[in-house]
Amino acid sequence: MSAEKSRPEAIEAARHLNATKPSVTADRTEPAEPAALIGATVETRLAVALARLQSDEISLDDLTPALQGYVLHGHRLALASLLPEYTRLETALVQATGDADRYYSALFNPRQTIKLGPSYAELEITRAEIYSGGAR
Repeated sequence: MSAEKSRPEAIEAARHLNATKPSVTADRTEPAEPAALIGATVETRLAVALARLQSDEISLDDLTPALQGYVLHGHRLALASLLPEYTRLETALVQATGDADRYYSALFNPRQTIKLGPSYAELEITRAEIYSGGAR
């Protein structure tokens, strides 16, 4: 049996509703009242839930999925705004750690220093011998 045959009155009423003009007209003479903020009717309960969440009386899992979405969206926005500063600080930390390691090894290196060549005094003796008539 088709839906039209089982409920003819409901089908006829729906056709009548679709055919009529809307009861609200578009031209208004009175200014519209400002719309209430979203969540204004539950603001007190939301404030209590937020205070309990901040004081760790409840966890994020105790919230409804919609409220979890609001909290997690705010968390994502905060992370995105802090990411450039975090990246800059992480780079500065790597540089500072490298500098500290390099300075520590330069100061407390237990190995002998490598002699790169003759000292200045030895070079002066060699020069004096060369200019005075040759090396002996």
